[in-house]
Amino acid sequence: MTEVTIESVSTVVGQIYEAAYDQERWPDVVVGLRDLFKASRSCIARLDQQAFSAVGTVDDPGLCSPEAAAAHMRDPISTVAAALPVGKIYDRTRIAGDVAAFRRRELWQDWMRPRDMHHGLASNLLASNGSYWFFDIHRGSKQGAFGADDIDLLQKIVPHMLRAGEIGRQLENTSALASAFSHLPFGVFLVDGFQRVAQMNEAAEAMLARPDSPLALNGGTIVASNLRDAQQLQRLVANACSLHGGAMLGTGGTLLVPSDRERFDLTRLVLTVAPFVDARAYGLASERCAVIMVTEVARRIPDSFETHIRYLFDLTAAEAKLATALASGRSLKETAANSNITVKTCRTYLERIFSKTRTRQQSELVALLKSTEPLSGRGW
Repeated sequence: MTEVTIESVSTVVGQIYEAAYDQERWPDVVVGLRDLFKASRSCIARLDQQAFSAVGTVDDPGLCSPEAAAAHMRDPISTVAAALPVGKIYDRTRIAGDVAAFRRRELWQDWMRPRDMHHGLASNLLASNGSYWFFDIHRGSKQGAFGADDIDLLQKIVPHMLRAGEIGRQLENTSALASAFSHLPFGVFLVDGFQRVAQMNEAAEAMLARPDSPLALNGGTIVASNLRDAQQLQRLVANACSLHGGAMLGTGGTLLVPSDRERFDLTRLVLTVAPFVDARAYGLASERCAVIMVTEVARRIPDSFETHIRYLFDLTAAEAKLATALASGRSLKETAANSNITVKTCRTYLERIFSKTRTRQQSELVALLKSTEPLSGRGW
């Protein structure tokens, strides 16, 4: 190994943490690492069954083609490499044991050897939804193999890459949620394909704090208390986060939790699960995130409803009071008795309400009023 200085190592580590806060800086990191290790090429790559993408020092579309991805996935070494712990340094050509056998196979003969990727070191950085990200650095046949000092130095640098990657993903998720959902009056969870919560808004936190909430956090994962609901939520989130060749397949869906329609004493929530964003990791597309939007099935008209419909439809105070009573399930006769007015007066108010809301009958009016009910969440 060519001697390196503290200054050169510090420069690369600094670049790594700059990339944590700016995903566009990862190309600078791979260049810095290539130069630090006196290598011919280096990259951060994402590999799965359908695609191979990379931030690298060499513009090599062929190596990022579907054919190259398939060749990688066919070779037994890729299975072994993907199973290695995140952060472990390894030599891709040697982890399967028989180097000579590897160099007779397609991956070496058709893809690595023509590019003089003769000596290499790698480390896994992230695994998610069937994909894995790794750092790869290579020297040509005339440059000499990496030695123990190189491995030791890379082992010191990789933890910084792991930490920077985590910071970057959290910042992306936080930014996405903060800009879109932070002040909404209903619960919002941003999750990955395994229901791990990346972010939640204040209404969601308040909902989880309720002692009768049918949702809970279990080790950072959002779960439903009922097994059937938990399984259905898992299916919807996995569907919303599904990827195939970089294209979205899943659309999510809607779930009532708890689903027990015989237990009217239980808090019931409507969960809408939908695809949200493709987060990035190390400058590359990461796993798709899903958003879970949560509202409560109202068991009563909220206190603010009367004021809400009064201003929405330009009703008088008396008209708004009558409309609220009807929306809550009371009859015209009951409302008149409770308000100490005659049924005839109530009918007069009702005709005015019909005119202002452009409805013609009581059932149509109630349906309209209920459809305008403000979303709840902060009042959990």
